[in-house]
Amino acid sequence: MEGAVLDATDIIEVHQLLGLYGHIVDAGEWDRFDELFVADAVLDYSAVRAPRVFHGVAEIREYFRGANHPSAHHVTNIVVIDGGGEVGVKSKFFAPYTRSTHDPLRWYGGDYDDVVVRTPDGWRFRRRVCSARWQFTPGDHQDLPEHRRTW
Repeated sequence: MEGAVLDATDIIEVHQLLGLYGHIVDAGEWDRFDELFVADAVLDYSAVRAPRVFHGVAEIREYFRGANHPSAHHVTNIVVIDGGGEVGVKSKFFAPYTRSTHDPLRWYGGDYDDVVVRTPDGWRFRRRVCSARWQFTPGDHQDLPEHRRTW
């Protein structure tokens, strides 16, 4: 992508990648992660309590298989940034933890900071970083650890 200028089709396809991520994760279709990530992708969810940074699709897939997922993944405020060789994407997420198995029930949100690349098979994540920004936990939950309370 070096030196290339993104056109409207590229920007729409990058938006599609972010949307597809939510659909694939919500459906638990872990074997489709090669539609989202390049083989040597890096996933850094350490700011949202992942145990470490994950390298490569296999590690990312295994992390997701065992993670506590929200009821749905939503993304908004997507901005695609042509960095002259590296394409960045900034977006906001919000995720409801509203299943009967979620304790506590809560709404959660933050930022994604991504680097995406065009491959022969379409746009893919090279690096995905997730940062928590807010959480709303209704009710009085003084017994919860601080990271599960409203902030």
